[in-house]
This record gives sequence, C-alpha cells and structure tokens, in this order.
Amino acid sequence: MYAKVLGTTTFGLNGHVIGVEVDINKAIPAFDIVGLPAASIKESKERVHSAIRNSGYHFPVDKVTVNLAPADLRKEGAGFDLPVAAAVLAASGFIEPQLLRNVMVVGELSLNGEVRSVSGVLPRVIRARELGCRYCIIPFENLAEGALVKDMKVVGVQN
Repeated sequence: MYAKVLGTTTFGLNGHVIGVEVDINKAIPAFDIVGLPAASIKESKERVHSAIRNSGYHFPVDKVTVNLAPADLRKEGAGFDLPVAAAVLAASGFIEPQLLRNVMVVGELSLNGEVRSVSGVLPRVIRARELGCRYCIIPFENLAEGALVKDMKVVGVQN
C-alpha cells in the first residue's frame, strides 16, 4: 500500500514543502527512510514505531519505505515524526488516505504517541496557505502561532 502526506521544513524564514511518501510491501521486515534525511530524522524511526504501537495501532511487519521528496533537499528536525506516522497509518489502512490529501502535517512524537511542539510553525502554515492546502495539522502547543495565519484552517493535536 502507498500513502502520501505533505510535510514541511524551514530554511531560514521560509517554509518548504516535503512530500512524505510511504510504501508498505510484503518483504523482509524493515523500516527505511530515504531522501537525504539528517540524523534526527533517521532517529524518528524509533519514535514513530513506538508512538504507533503505544497509541493502540499495529506497526506493519512488512517492509516500510519512507521517501522524503525532493531527494536533493536536506531534511532536518523532529517535525517529520507526525507526517511519517500519519502516512504509515494511511498506508496500513488505519486512516483513509483521501483524508490526508492536500493536508500539511508537522509535529514531533514522544514514544507514547504524544505530539510535541516544533519550531518554525508560522512559516510552515504560511507556505501551506500559499499552496492551497485544505488545512494544517500541527502540535496543540503551537496552535496559537499557527492560528495567526488568516484564511487557513489549523488543527492542533495532542496525541
């Protein structure tokens, strides 16, 4: 199964969209993240795996490949945890993939599935509005910052 979620990162004061694609297929179990991820994103594999399990879902026992596109842009920060988890859940059939189409997702995950705040939410939400995203899912702790962007529906989540 395949699913895609829009993630975002910041470079300076600008938000940049990153496509978070997940493919799950029957093969030797593995969880790989490709697309020029920094060490903090490679470590997100452990956070995402634990957060999904500790939130009452089953993590796939198949080959899970996460692609962060475009591949030539260096990705940093823990803000990719939540979009990766959402894409894994969508590719696994726990979330209807259509619900996440044209939606920007950002957030760090704790091992128990709580969503932690991230820096740079304002430029990320501004970029989502510029792209015509339907809405943004951000950490609840960042909701006041994200809500500063007019004409953009912003949803704050805690877990």
